[in-house]
Amino acid sequence: MHQRLTELTEALEQSAAALCGAYSAEELYALRVGMRRIRSLLKPLDSARSRQFRKAWGGFAAVTNRARDWDVFLLTAQDVLPADAYGRFAAENQESVQFCHDAVIELLLSAPWRRHLGEWRQYLERTHDHAGDEFIAKQSLADALAYARAALAAAQLSGDERAWHKLRIALKEVRYQAESGPGGAPVDEEAATLIEQCKPLQSLLGGWHDCVVQLQLLDELEPAPEHERLRDCIENRRVDELAEIQRTLADHPLFED
Repeated sequence: MHQRLTELTEALEQSAAALCGAYSAEELYALRVGMRRIRSLLKPLDSARSRQFRKAWGGFAAVTNRARDWDVFLLTAQDVLPADAYGRFAAENQESVQFCHDAVIELLLSAPWRRHLGEWRQYLERTHDHAGDEFIAKQSLADALAYARAALAAAQLSGDERAWHKLRIALKEVRYQAESGPGGAPVDEEAATLIEQCKPLQSLLGGWHDCVVQLQLLDELEPAPEHERLRDCIENRRVDELAEIQRTLADHPLFED
């Protein structure tokens, strides 16, 4: 695990440096995935220090949420709206988008971020083999899978957006734990199967969640013909995505005991 954490940190720092040079939605996505994967790998350690770092990484990731939401929203708007309508939409919201992008750059140039990375590097130098214990890795995956099954039951029972979102997060945890072979070793056949089972569900839940977030963003905007057209299309996508999720989850092997 030490090797994997080091690799993730190096990739994350490269994305951060690239963002500071010029904002890129792709680099922000890579930065966010890196932070999420690091948090997932830290979870099984369950020490005071690892919990502190999980909290810190989560706080930094939260600062980037709004920028990511707008990046995806602009892609949706470009796909849905005619070119002239999209041009108006992008121009009207340019200030909001730029504010979110600037917040990411400000974070990555800040003293708290630099201090965090320094402390994190020191932590990595002291975190070695105990983090890659095979039993811990297998137990962490089993715990993540059990939590995902409970999250599915809750989502199917309540049907509300928060419950489906929790299932989405739970599936990410299953995949990240499955991808983390003990001691940096390649994943075994069982873990590889879980990863492949997670991918299509993650894609569906991710598409559904994008729709939910974009509808919330539309609620914050002033009424406009472009917004109503977007709302109708996104709401239809949300309904379709949720229906496809429910069909896919029926007797899905990932959730068999």
